[in-house]
Amino acid sequence: MVWIACLLLVAGCATGPSDVGDEDEPPQTLWPKPPTQPRFEFVTMLQGISDIRVPTEEQRLKQRLTGVDELKGKAYHTPSAVASRAGRVYVADTLQNAIVVFDIPRRRIFTFGRREPNSVQRPQSLAIDGGGLVYVLDTLLKSVLVFDSLGLHLKTFKLEDDVVKPVDVAVNKEGTQVYVVDRGSLRGDDHKILVYGADGTRLSILGSRGREPGQFDIPLAACVHTDGTLAVLDAGNFRVQLFDQNGEFIREFGSAGTGPGNFSRPRGLAIDETGLLYVSDAKFNNFQVFNQEGELLMAIGGMKLRGGPGEYALLGRMGADELGHVFVTDLFFRKVEVYRRLSDEEGQALVARSNGT
Repeated sequence: MVWIACLLLVAGCATGPSDVGDEDEPPQTLWPKPPTQPRFEFVTMLQGISDIRVPTEEQRLKQRLTGVDELKGKAYHTPSAVASRAGRVYVADTLQNAIVVFDIPRRRIFTFGRREPNSVQRPQSLAIDGGGLVYVLDTLLKSVLVFDSLGLHLKTFKLEDDVVKPVDVAVNKEGTQVYVVDRGSLRGDDHKILVYGADGTRLSILGSRGREPGQFDIPLAACVHTDGTLAVLDAGNFRVQLFDQNGEFIREFGSAGTGPGNFSRPRGLAIDETGLLYVSDAKFNNFQVFNQEGELLMAIGGMKLRGGPGEYALLGRMGADELGHVFVTDLFFRKVEVYRRLSDEEGQALVARSNGT
């Protein structure tokens, strides 16, 4: 929890984004709002070094004298994916062709993936195993590159010719099963999930194009729970499918529509340590929270053009870490937002505070 304190300290010194409309309405930072018991809180927005480092007195003086803020500026341009472990938040940037790392406990930012001959060319997706190894899906190289937590390249495995359009990578906690999501061709039946071993050997293929359980239509994302359960965002079928670690179908949930629990343009998927599932939707510009039974628990965020907490215009991928944090990307505002799952005690305390008790 040390890095939460770091972020809260920085947030207290930072200024928020400029507002466009709804000037009198402060951004929502608790979800849901009291007097309903909050379940999630907004922690911070990660865009640059100023989001994780408090300026020194010398830097503040220089800013007052020159008007130049040395800490201002974005560390990335296009946040195509996000993943986190042990206080490091990894953001794939498809414009810089690099992985940008917010090392929050150390209050620094570094990048990797640019050093030849193992540089990334188009890092589309990220996943992290229980040992901290970082798996990068490169759609231009059509490969999965594996790095240690500090960005040292360890290995690369090339995807085979029958992989048509890889869009996401996921890995189990042990690092023994690596999943590559292939959204397939426009009219073909090659919409599938490929399973690889730690050495890059293909182990199996899950699914084909269709609407039956275990089939897919434009799968876009996948993630793995600590118990080995694989979740797949089957976007064209407007559903999430769950499989056990042997690839056997467990259940599905979701349907097309505009109501609570429905999907319209689902884009991102994450699962946390408790098994809660998070699905972002670029049409609703929110992300919905489900339990593993597929029951909708709540939704966070909405469409607004000022870009404050929970205010989105083009939602993208999601991530979750072992510390109870949830991450969501917005490609329009070029931001990564961080939320924290609250305990019952924390939520009840916030309600009591709002009631003045």
